[in-house]
Amino acid sequence: MNSSYIYSLQGCVSSLHASVGLLESSIASLNSGVIDLPRIKNVLKAERVFEVVPESEVNTVKTSLAGEVEPQLIELLRRAEGAIAKLERRQKNLIAKAELQEVRLQRQPRASPQVPESAVIDSDNARKWRTLQQKRERLEYSLSRLNLAAEQKQRQLRSIQ
Repeated sequence: MNSSYIYSLQGCVSSLHASVGLLESSIASLNSGVIDLPRIKNVLKAERVFEVVPESEVNTVKTSLAGEVEPQLIELLRRAEGAIAKLERRQKNLIAKAELQEVRLQRQPRASPQVPESAVIDSDNARKWRTLQQKRERLEYSLSRLNLAAEQKQRQLRSIQ
């Protein structure tokens, strides 16, 4: 009896070992499945409440927002247009100034006229001669500036027509 009893106990022990192995594999499967449980718990804990808003209320909010933003946009556009106009005027003035300088350079004599050697020059006559020479240069400069201004006015008149 002793041997049959031991034989039956060995069967129970092997069955128990098989059950323990099956339980260990089940625990490993469950652990891999629930390892992310704390994160899922937090995700499910967060409640998102969505409220249905009537379309008329949405349109009212849109209108009020447009009413607040539109004057600011108009003011910004006005400022931008003013700045653009100012820059365009400055550009035209700079172009005119460059053209004037170009004309001055083209009309400027290459060498300053010399005093005739036959003339007797004393200090008083030399001073008068330099003064007249400077006056002549100023007048030539004014004349070239006026001519360029007249040309610009004519171009403006042609562009208007």
